Amino acid sequence: MNETAFVLSEHLPQVITTALLSLVPTFEGRYAVVTGLAMGMPPVPAYLLAVVMSSLPMPILLWLLKPLLSWVLSWPFKPIRFLAERFITKAQEKAAKMQKGSLWALYLFVALPLPGTGVWTGSAIAVLLDVPRGKAALAILAGNITACLITTLLSTGVLHFL
Repeated sequence: MNETAFVLSEHLPQVITTALLSLVPTFEGRYAVVTGLAMGMPPVPAYLLAVVMSSLPMPILLWLLKPLLSWVLSWPFKPIRFLAERFITKAQEKAAKMQKGSLWALYLFVALPLPGTGVWTGSAIAVLLDVPRGKAALAILAGNITACLITTLLSTGVLHFL
């Protein structure tokens, strides 16, 4: 058998770790793929798993974030309201740097593999800017695919900076 072949049963711990890390806000797929590669996963399965898993929260966030924030802001417990207000303020600060309705800006924001610029924040910005869900989903998905690809190429040495 080929030593570099991907066998799910042999890579199950790496698959589970990569999948779970892909769901974590700010870590997401672009850093989970690096972790998967570092644990010995082959690049293509690590990349595909990271993209798919880190994209899963997006439709949920695009549909439920606004009602959830409204509900949390109505709570009588001040520390929870404070956290929700802080989340809204931070997302609005990032959104203010983007031109309203600019799908390219949303794509580029998510595509840059930097802390705080991923699917979770991009979805929050899209919701707060009232970007149509379908268009926002395409821009965020394309940005996530790009960010994961950049980190995969950098991690495997295919793309490097001098």
